[in-house]
Amino acid sequence: MERSNNKDEKKERGKLLPSNIEAERSLLGCILISDKVYDKISTIVDAEDFYDPTHKKIFEVIKEMSLRGEAIDYLTLTNVLRSRGILESVGGASYISSLSDAVPTYAHAEEYAKIVREKSILRHLIDISTKVIEDSYKESKSPEEILENAERAIFRVREKEQTSSIKKVRDLVSDVYEEIKKSGLREDALQGLPTGFSKIDNFILGLQPENLIIIAARPSVGKTSLAMTIAYHLGVEKKHNILIFSFEMSQNDLIMKFIAACSKVNLHKIRTGRFLTKSQEQHIIHALSVLAESSIYIDTDDNDVFDIRSKARDLMAELKRQNKTLDLIIIDYLQLIRPNEKLPREQQISQISRSLKALARELKVPVIALSQLNREAEKRETPLKKKSTDGPVISYPKLSDLRESGAIEQDADVVIFIARDAKGEYDATGEYMSGEKFSHKAIKCKLIIAKNRNGPLGEQSVAFIKDLTLFQQESQQDTDEMIKEGVDEPI
Repeated sequence: MERSNNKDEKKERGKLLPSNIEAERSLLGCILISDKVYDKISTIVDAEDFYDPTHKKIFEVIKEMSLRGEAIDYLTLTNVLRSRGILESVGGASYISSLSDAVPTYAHAEEYAKIVREKSILRHLIDISTKVIEDSYKESKSPEEILENAERAIFRVREKEQTSSIKKVRDLVSDVYEEIKKSGLREDALQGLPTGFSKIDNFILGLQPENLIIIAARPSVGKTSLAMTIAYHLGVEKKHNILIFSFEMSQNDLIMKFIAACSKVNLHKIRTGRFLTKSQEQHIIHALSVLAESSIYIDTDDNDVFDIRSKARDLMAELKRQNKTLDLIIIDYLQLIRPNEKLPREQQISQISRSLKALARELKVPVIALSQLNREAEKRETPLKKKSTDGPVISYPKLSDLRESGAIEQDADVVIFIARDAKGEYDATGEYMSGEKFSHKAIKCKLIIAKNRNGPLGEQSVAFIKDLTLFQQESQQDTDEMIKEGVDEPI
């Protein structure tokens, strides 16, 4: 049967758009020969990848039949097309029959699918490039916005996400039910990455994909140390791939924090390199070898949100080529991200906050962003106390204390405050095997979940080990034992 397309659809600036109609015909024929083919090629192509409108309609019906668990062959497909009144519009029964007659075997189905997909990618790139050219000539958008739109579109093509974002509930319910069943089979309730703090994990069910997690506190309370403790737990101990954007500390400073966490050697000694015993040097050397095996990536450039997105996408693509995933992004800290200087400060922070949430959703990874609190929180602070009849435990920070913009509170899925007891410093003492005494300074703190979009609020008592810039979740006694086991020299 002879079919025609609008010439405007077939051409772009006088040139034929890339396509391979024979590969599309052969792929459809392979699906009709064997019902095993569709499952194999459905991860490679979708209906939107077909250039011929007739082939696109046929594939859409095949996809719906597969979702309903129906057998797919010449007879069943023809019946469905006829029942919908579209059989003649796709060439009639004779054309459907000719599809399977055109291929002797379904062995090359995946090759046909790759050809169809490759041509589709080229057409999408032409569309994207045309849009960039048009926007550049119009000058109605900033260069940064044009670049961002182009990068986002290209990333979606690369990740095969060019399908419609509108989904029918009937197409989603089965996947949701499977997720519920998988959750029930897990040994623990975590749906995301463990932070290393058991109560926090129980409340938020771990660091979940697409979530923006804000860790907030006043300056010098331990935001970076808490984030690096989580990064160390996941990147070094759990072997996940972590990307850190630091706007406040150098790469060497961050590495030294990790060395202190791993070696349990005083961070100041590591920085100065002085007064190290042979045993401590050995611990540091061992820590370096452990860190060298981790997949933690650090970027300390003066990035804006567009740079962060672009670099995260590039790393994700690189890891995917290695059959790996990007598991977590950490940003230290939100207010230091280079802003759009044309906007007022509150709008700058709002734009940054929304962009970080969009990044988490787009890449489907959790994003931890550190944030400052304003001075109002400082005015209400009182030392942490044990519950008694003579007063409250603590005057907690409020979500409204998030500095410079209410958008942070709005965009965040989880907000965690760090409350430190300035008068709660104590000696975490212990004894070496030689009988020699040592002492570390520890501070009582609370991690307070002030917002949890999908779960309850709560808090967890922790200890901040100053010499190691490390948070531990244990009680004082347990923390003392942990330090005793981990450190072998006096500080």
